[in-house]
Amino acid sequence: MTRLVGAEVFKLRTTRTFYGLVLGALGLVLLIVVLATATAGKGDVTLRDAIGISGFAQVFALLLGIISVTAEFRHGTVTPSLLVVPDRARLTLAKLGASLLVGFVLGLVATGLAALIGYLILDARGVANTLSSSDVAELIAGGTIAAALYAALGVGVGAIVRNQVGAVVGSLVYLFVLENLLTIAKPLRDPVAKYGFGGVGNGLTGTGDPTAEHPPLDQIPAGLLLALYCAIFLVIGIVLMKKRDITA
Repeated sequence: MTRLVGAEVFKLRTTRTFYGLVLGALGLVLLIVVLATATAGKGDVTLRDAIGISGFAQVFALLLGIISVTAEFRHGTVTPSLLVVPDRARLTLAKLGASLLVGFVLGLVATGLAALIGYLILDARGVANTLSSSDVAELIAGGTIAAALYAALGVGVGAIVRNQVGAVVGSLVYLFVLENLLTIAKPLRDPVAKYGFGGVGNGLTGTGDPTAEHPPLDQIPAGLLLALYCAIFLVIGIVLMKKRDITA
């Protein structure tokens, strides 16, 4: 299984899309962190806020997970892949392992850089840091795990949808549009804000506002819930992978 995971990592890192997403994620996070910490009024942006900006990396990790599956169908390489690994569940789990690894590294680098750059700029401007080293470690760990789980979620979404454009566009529309629209309905506002993907992500990263009208879950419950979401999508994806015909 280790060799299969290594092969899937190799597939990912030998595409221009992979480097585009990774560099885009890191570039976007750093750009926003620098602008936010350097231009905001003193006290308007804290180190917690700066680290929270690294949450953008989770979306890119999701896209990497989706692409790890859907690229096989888009480019017709799924057939030779299945000739090497006829067990579709095993192939999907190998993609899961590769995506978890890539998402973990991406989340660690993005969160670590956001924390470092944010601290340096805020400290240079004389903004007091109210976070302890353990607080920063928890935020970095939460952001790293969140990115890894979002990559795993992408594998499940990709296995279910298979069409790359549909999976990518559908995921982005739900995360940035539909989930926010659901909070308009008063009966759905609290559960969606707390248990939706955005709320769970904020809870796991520890960057949500605990004094907000709908405070996020604590890190451990949020992480467990996000892992459950990933497991549900992955199980459905594997079942569909086994049942569907492969014609690519």
